[in-house]
Amino acid sequence: MDYTATEVESIREGRSKFLALAMSYFIGVFNDNFFKQAALVLAVVAGKSDLQGTATILFALPFILFSSYAGWFADRFPKKNVVIISKFIELIAMIIGAYGLITMSWGFIVGMIFIMGLQSIFFGPAINGSIPELYPESYVLRANAIVKFATTIAILFGIACAGVALDQQWFQTEIPFGILLVCSAVITLSVIGLVASFGIVKCKSSRADVKFPWRGPFDSLKDVISYSKIKDLSLALWCCGYFYFISSLVVLIINSYGLKILQLSKTSTSMLSVALMVGVSIGAFLAVKITKRVYWTRVSPFAAFGMGFFLITGAISAYLPIEMQGSALAISMVFAGLSSGIFLIPTISFFQTFPEKGKKGKTIAASYFVNFVGILISGQLYMFFDSIFAANISMGIAGAFTLLLSFIIFKRDRIQKLLNDTHELGDGRA
Repeated sequence: MDYTATEVESIREGRSKFLALAMSYFIGVFNDNFFKQAALVLAVVAGKSDLQGTATILFALPFILFSSYAGWFADRFPKKNVVIISKFIELIAMIIGAYGLITMSWGFIVGMIFIMGLQSIFFGPAINGSIPELYPESYVLRANAIVKFATTIAILFGIACAGVALDQQWFQTEIPFGILLVCSAVITLSVIGLVASFGIVKCKSSRADVKFPWRGPFDSLKDVISYSKIKDLSLALWCCGYFYFISSLVVLIINSYGLKILQLSKTSTSMLSVALMVGVSIGAFLAVKITKRVYWTRVSPFAAFGMGFFLITGAISAYLPIEMQGSALAISMVFAGLSSGIFLIPTISFFQTFPEKGKKGKTIAASYFVNFVGILISGQLYMFFDSIFAANISMGIAGAFTLLLSFIIFKRDRIQKLLNDTHELGDGRA
């Protein structure tokens, strides 16, 4: 896409202002995923795979309870202040989590995950709301793809490094060296992220008159209901929610699949999630190319079909010869992730550009509410699946759900196109 001279200058200025915020966010995302993956792998190894579901539920709860407050903070106060407070909360969470890992106190570990959810809900609207404020609308889709790519790299490194770190035994220590390595890393990185947040450029708040959402989650639910009446916004809302539901479920399934079914090491199991995220990164940039020519609602059903199809091929991998199982599953995860990136990025961009200025935080917070209701359900569903199905069967069921979604979106888009054509025909006759 060609940008005007004014847009090019605006993009350059936006990048310089966004750098410290992006760095702080990147470190936080890495740290969060590094700790969570280490904790979840240790839970599965300890025979406590059900804790994966519990941890997911506790991480999602703050997003459901406090989304409306986070949206208010993002619209009401300078984003620099919101981010600095969030980074302080992250440091406290990591200290609690490190103590939990060292003592193998699962209460402290899952408590830390709850606090990280609280931190993330206030950080998220701040960074997502910054993109349309700092860049021209024509660049928002590409900016989202770049941020998603950087975020995915952070997730990749976090997940991959967790398994590698846990397998390290540089010295003989009373507490396993790998656990000590994880604990020292998360605290150090939290301090670095906090320091980086002080370099964020301070901008005035968008709205000084926005009312505080006293009813919390009830206000979020009210916003979701009102947005569901707006044609494309309703589709974006529920597509995003489904993406976070299914991706959270699949990541939980992958850990059990690799460790229990395929008997892989901690490192190799973590690499399966890395394969998924690599695909998401590729899909994010493909989404920019595709949606230049095709409106995002036309792309969504085909991307959802790809997600479902490759989850099913991933499930089938367990029935291949042993030497092929791990590679086949990894390849399926790459393509499932690629489809996911194409599905997600245009939807996120629509959320950021559709609302008027001063209401972006509120709209993004409403989407967070739906997204994390989906994640909360995924934790419950994972515990149910884990109690009655093998992990590969659970992945196949997740794929079947997603194929059904692709059919529903496709039919919805066909009906909407038919209604639009009929309306245009009527206008022409008039």
